[in-house]
Amino acid sequence: MHGRQSIWVTRNVSYRFGAVLALLASKMGVTPNMISILSASITVISACLVIGMGQESWLAGVILIVGLQLGYAFDCADGPLARATGQGSSFGSLSDKMADLSSGMIFPCALAYGTDGYHVMVGSTPISMGLGLLTLFLTARATLCVLMWLKESVIHKSDRLREDKRRKNLWWRLKKTMSLYIDEPIYRLAIALAWCAGLFWEFIMIYGAGIALITFVYIVSSKKEMDAMDREKVLRS
Repeated sequence: MHGRQSIWVTRNVSYRFGAVLALLASKMGVTPNMISILSASITVISACLVIGMGQESWLAGVILIVGLQLGYAFDCADGPLARATGQGSSFGSLSDKMADLSSGMIFPCALAYGTDGYHVMVGSTPISMGLGLLTLFLTARATLCVLMWLKESVIHKSDRLREDKRRKNLWWRLKKTMSLYIDEPIYRLAIALAWCAGLFWEFIMIYGAGIALITFVYIVSSKKEMDAMDREKVLRS
């Protein structure tokens, strides 16, 4: 019932933990929609709890690491629970995506609020750059995720519950390896560790730059791949 085409850590760690949560939820009569709400709530609440503790706090680090990973594990539980119990619905799928998107946008904002902001000195005047950096970061990550989803779901019509049948050449394997960079549990762990080390804004800049680079390469490679698909269609017709 789990996503066979998910990225490695999500597939082999988060979905396994999510399966345990889904089993417990089914025995307790908890619905998939309730699991989606729990996922978003745990993610956001864990970020809000550490705001007052400040960065470089080991207790804040533990709360953030556990909370963000647990929130994502619940996110990996709602879909399998819905499919296994026959409770899947179009609205449930939509509400799951809405909960994922909203919590994923809110928790970095909450962490940013808990910092002193990011400033650059222009002469003797400090200029606040935090809001701009955070906006660029969230936009870049959301754009890449949407592009990947559109290509896989609309163009390749891939089914997450089935193995990827495309030819596993070197380029395919390289893309799978690079996808670990944006794997949700790795991202959540990295941002939590950056917060613990007092390097939140440094993480936002470095990780965001990596996302922008991956997006550029993804667009260029996708164009070549889709142009080849178009030529193949013309030849067949």
